[in-house]
Amino acid sequence: MKKNHLHLIIGLVIIVLSLYFAFRGVKLSEIVEALLAVNYLYLFPAIILVLSSYLFRAIRWRFLIRSVTDISTKDIIPPMMIGFMGNMLPARAGEFIRAYMLSKKANISFSSSFASIFIERLFDLIIVLLLLCWVLIFIPDAFVAGDTNGAYEIVNKVKYFGILSFSLCVFIFLFSALLQFKNELAMKIVNFFIRPLSAKWKEKITEMVHSFTTGLEIIRDKKGFLSTVFLSFLIWGNYLLTYYTLHLAFGIENDLPILSSLIIVCLTVSIFITVAPTPGFLGSFHLGCVAALNGIFGIPKAIALSYGIIAWLLMMGATVTIGAFFAIKENVSLGEFSEGKK
Repeated sequence: MKKNHLHLIIGLVIIVLSLYFAFRGVKLSEIVEALLAVNYLYLFPAIILVLSSYLFRAIRWRFLIRSVTDISTKDIIPPMMIGFMGNMLPARAGEFIRAYMLSKKANISFSSSFASIFIERLFDLIIVLLLLCWVLIFIPDAFVAGDTNGAYEIVNKVKYFGILSFSLCVFIFLFSALLQFKNELAMKIVNFFIRPLSAKWKEKITEMVHSFTTGLEIIRDKKGFLSTVFLSFLIWGNYLLTYYTLHLAFGIENDLPILSSLIIVCLTVSIFITVAPTPGFLGSFHLGCVAALNGIFGIPKAIALSYGIIAWLLMMGATVTIGAFFAIKENVSLGEFSEGKK
């Protein structure tokens, strides 16, 4: 069985299971009733916030890649949005697609381009961990606000995610710093692990690591580094505001501790789509909303699920629409998508 087919099958299985647990016990009439009760006027500011988050991400990516190439924000948006649209494919293929698209547009190596995305995701993970720590330290009871029996075992899942993510962050940061400041030692470690491989593969991996090291030079760029930190907080603050507009649209803002609910919805969705990376986050995103709103805060499941449906349509709808626009404008073919996934 081809690797792509295996990824597709695994993704479809996760989608089916996620949607099953998200929709289980909810009647279609309840979902329709919840959707009819939504104040859709609040979706207009939500759309503006989603679009602004893309702009902030493009600016941040420009800072992350500027040690390799000087590319304008205007030119970096098309590969970014085409790549985000590519996340509708299995195995988070969009990350590889946008690395490929940027490498082609800016005439840089794929490894350097992908390194910038790698660091971008590291910054996002650190922000998620900081939010998680804030909730666990200052409002630990929020995780059992609605479901004292722990039907979703959210606390344990969050703790496991936090421990694993923290360990991963420490390892990535230390090895990235080693590549930048003690490159000879880092390459000795790499050579030790690739020793059993053939000379051809050793050469490929060594070349890739060198290109990757170039992409990590943001660590040495103080202005770029601080700008990236600021933009990362701005992006996640933007996400919280987006979820707040959805709280207003569903009229649940008065029923919840607003700041903690926003953070927990944001965190829970982030954890679910990270642990279960389905194509387009279908199913995992919806289950994350249900787990947060219904499992933690006791919001009726039909409303929690409807919230997930609207939020997913809003975010992925904007992503696919803009991504498709730039794919057509840039004359990107399906063959190039396949090339970017390799």
